Amino acid sequence: MSTLTLTDVARSQGVTPRHADRVVRRPSTAVLWRRRAVAVLGLVLIAFALTVAIGRVGAEAELADKVAGHVVVQPGESLWEVAAATAPEGVDTRRHLDDLVRLNGFDSSQVEAWTVVLLPAR
Repeated sequence: MSTLTLTDVARSQGVTPRHADRVVRRPSTAVLWRRRAVAVLGLVLIAFALTVAIGRVGAEAELADKVAGHVVVQPGESLWEVAAATAPEGVDTRRHLDDLVRLNGFDSSQVEAWTVVLLPAR
C-alpha cells in the first residue's frame, strides 16, 4: 500500500514539487457565482433598508408639520363630503378640498371607499 505525499498530489494537479506547499483547492465556478450573488443581494438589501429608513424619517418629519389627522372615506361618500365635514371653521370648502387633493397627491377629487385621507393642519 502506497502513501500519497504532498509532492504526489502537487504533480497530479500540474504543480511543480517546489510549490507543493501552495496547492489550494479552488471552489468551483458555481460556488463562486453563488457567493457573489449572495454578497450582492446582501448589499442591495442593506442599501434598500437604509434608503427606506432615511426616507421615512424625512417624510415623517415633513408630514408631521402638515397633517392634523386623517379620515377614512366611507362607501358612497365623495371627497367633497369629506372636505365639507372636515373643513375648519371659516375655511371655504373648495379651498379645503384643494388642500386635501394636494396633500394626499390625488389626481382628481374621485376617491375609492376606505381610502385614508390625510387632513391638512392650519
